[in-house]
Amino acid sequence: MELTKQFARFIAETQFKDIPAEVIQTAKERVLDTVGAAIAGEQTWESKAQFLKACEQLGTGIYAPWGNREKKYPLARAAMINSTYAHAVELDDGHKNAGCHAGAVIVPTALALGEALGAGSQEILSAVIIGYEVVYRIVEQMTPYQIQKGFHPSGNCDVFGAMAVAGRLMKLTEEQIANGLGFAGLFASGLMEATVSGQQNKCIQVGNAAFNGVTAACYAAENLEGTVTVLEGKTGFFNAEARDVNIAKVTEGLGRDYRIADTYSKMYPTCRHSQAAIEAALDLAAENGFGWQEVKDIWVGTHQVAYDLTGVIKEPVSAAEAKFSLAYGVALALHEHGVGTGHLTPRYWEDEINKQLANKVTVVVDPEVQAVYPGKRGARVRITLSDGRSFSKELYDLKGSPKNPVSWQDLVNKFKANVCSVFDDNEIYYMVDFIEKMEQPCDIREFCEVLHY
Repeated sequence: MELTKQFARFIAETQFKDIPAEVIQTAKERVLDTVGAAIAGEQTWESKAQFLKACEQLGTGIYAPWGNREKKYPLARAAMINSTYAHAVELDDGHKNAGCHAGAVIVPTALALGEALGAGSQEILSAVIIGYEVVYRIVEQMTPYQIQKGFHPSGNCDVFGAMAVAGRLMKLTEEQIANGLGFAGLFASGLMEATVSGQQNKCIQVGNAAFNGVTAACYAAENLEGTVTVLEGKTGFFNAEARDVNIAKVTEGLGRDYRIADTYSKMYPTCRHSQAAIEAALDLAAENGFGWQEVKDIWVGTHQVAYDLTGVIKEPVSAAEAKFSLAYGVALALHEHGVGTGHLTPRYWEDEINKQLANKVTVVVDPEVQAVYPGKRGARVRITLSDGRSFSKELYDLKGSPKNPVSWQDLVNKFKANVCSVFDDNEIYYMVDFIEKMEQPCDIREFCEVLHY
């Protein structure tokens, strides 16, 4: 049976009551984390005004994106806008080793369609879990070759998750869902070149996965025939974007072994590939009690993908470059004792101390770190002080990763930091409380109304 048909059966037949409690809890964490990231993106993304103006020229409708009460966009476009925001400041979650950010597309699509269709909270959670499952099972079999071939995993693989979410919430039949997944594969797009130029707008190609996924579901709802061999076919998705994909493993344990647990939460608004070095620098300074004034030089050994994406820029001149500069992130860790969205501004990247520290960072491809990639993504950091002392740390399991998880309260604190510029304490309490209790049947529309601030 084609993979699209196997996924279609899972999407159509999964019942909320059969999903393990720990999986439901993880889904609530993903909703909280992604909504917070999207609000931060809506508030701080430099290209928002131009982006919305462009979207206004691409069709009219009766739906509003988050941060807006003007109901003038088609549903697929509203979902796309929210998804774009969720990826805009690099605070969205991702797969532990496949370089894919599923939450930025899955959660906004589920909430946008759930609001439009009047779906209950349990159905929203089911759709979120299903969406992650489809994306992760596809992407984990494609790493590292998908990136090496130049394809952006989130832009490409998230379209399948968005279609799965839409197909579930629209109550499509198995046959329609399989056709929709077939269309989704034809619409998959996104290139890693977006991390080289146009970085500040890379998030648009991730948002586009939401638009294309909902579009695919709409075609399927009208019983248009899709390419059901789109994944494993001779000229299909796997052969085009990866190699040696184990087809049997894609759906092995489907409906029993849930992949959403393979998600990490980002604690810093930077490319994930720079975060091991940032966290190691923070740890070394805290554990050994030295200050930035004492630092002579910093050596970072990492894997090739991390070097290519984040190891070149030392003096960023934009928020986009700041998010993709390992050296700048390490400088902030040592001088500012942390990295937050506020550090993605000229005040900090033009700071002479941050510049000096960043230029003391040497980034290399470390054979030992490269040898364990992509199963592990991390870095080795060595900081040498002016008095000759040297401190080293090797780090793979960052805070927020599956093997080093953060608590619900940690995610609540991150959420508060992301949304406090928009909402007062009562509104924040309401949103956190609503998400925490989503497994209890309730109407999603009141919650979504708050997001149209």
